Amino acid sequence: MTEPRSSHLADSELPMPARYFELYGRFWDVLSLLIFSLAAASVLIANASQLTWREWAVAGLSIAQGLLYFFCITRGGWPISRRNLALYFVGGICMWVLACRLNPYAWWLGFAYFGQMFGLLPIQAVVPGTALVTFLTTLIIFDWNITQIPLGAAIGFSFQWLGGMAIFLFIYGIIRTSRERAKLITKLEAAQKELELARQRDSELAALRERERLARDLHDSLGHSLVALSVQLEAIQRLYKVDPEKASAQVDELKNLTRASMDDLRRSLAGLRAPGLGERQLREALQSLSVDVAQRAHLAITCHIHDDANQLSPAHAETIWRVAQEALTNIERHAAARNVDVHLDIESQYATLAVKDDGRGLPPDAENQPGHYGLRGMRERVEGLGGTLTLTGNGSGSRVDVKLPIL
Repeated sequence: MTEPRSSHLADSELPMPARYFELYGRFWDVLSLLIFSLAAASVLIANASQLTWREWAVAGLSIAQGLLYFFCITRGGWPISRRNLALYFVGGICMWVLACRLNPYAWWLGFAYFGQMFGLLPIQAVVPGTALVTFLTTLIIFDWNITQIPLGAAIGFSFQWLGGMAIFLFIYGIIRTSRERAKLITKLEAAQKELELARQRDSELAALRERERLARDLHDSLGHSLVALSVQLEAIQRLYKVDPEKASAQVDELKNLTRASMDDLRRSLAGLRAPGLGERQLREALQSLSVDVAQRAHLAITCHIHDDANQLSPAHAETIWRVAQEALTNIERHAAARNVDVHLDIESQYATLAVKDDGRGLPPDAENQPGHYGLRGMRERVEGLGGTLTLTGNGSGSRVDVKLPIL
């Protein structure tokens, strides 16, 4: 009879709902209490015609064993403490042995303890515990005389013990495997939730960075232009009274400044509307981006994309797309270049992206200068995937190199 509530098989670790596990444990609790009650009743019924103090003592000891089970196991709560387990098995077996000394009729209660040990004790205690119960049962059956135990009976009881251990170890191995799988599934589910939260945080952070970049772009470009327009309008208003021709010339300059401001605004809005890679293929998206920028900024852009670019993971593809997008936007706005080369190569362990131009180059320490938030964002994206970003530039052009490790 095997109790399911083993101290080494916690209900939180078993691959079954906790409620069913608790009901299963309660079933064995009730069955164990019935067995001890039945033992007391059977002793009295079997000797009803000639009851002596021995039979009453054996019945009382059987009831006492049931009460000990109730207070140490049933009411002890789960998980069962080692103190309660030791108290129950040591006390219960001692009372069982004493009852058998008074009346050998109670010998069969040893099978109850045999099964309970499989269910309640840790595996380190099951082997010596069940061996002890088997040995005591054999002694009781043969009137406490070890010399009277036949060889066949000794072999039979030994095989009974070995069979019980084999079944127990087999079931224990299955439950342990199920428990490890349950733990692994739990860890995988937790990791999946953490990954999803990390993706959400990354999306929110990217949106905040984009808003910050757009706000600074509008402040640095459109804000300054509007201030300049306001100042020039006031100057023109005064000049018209004293020098209309000079005022007219400044109106022409004002038109040029207005057009430049409109171009800056369009570029900022285009950057705001620029979508992520989404479901698009990286190779086609990079080629389309190069064509759009070339037409809009009147640049000669050469685009070389490796055939395996579409095989990159979504995270790697999105990072390469964002870096290429930011690099071409910077070239369009600041480089005054004529020729641009975009090159993406896929090797066995790395994906490398190079974007170079023949413009005015990058200023010294460009990333740390005010307004260059896009460069810092590029580096954060690349280093977040374990890659490296290298920025080089001089008076004859600039270059952005990205190296991402891939599996």
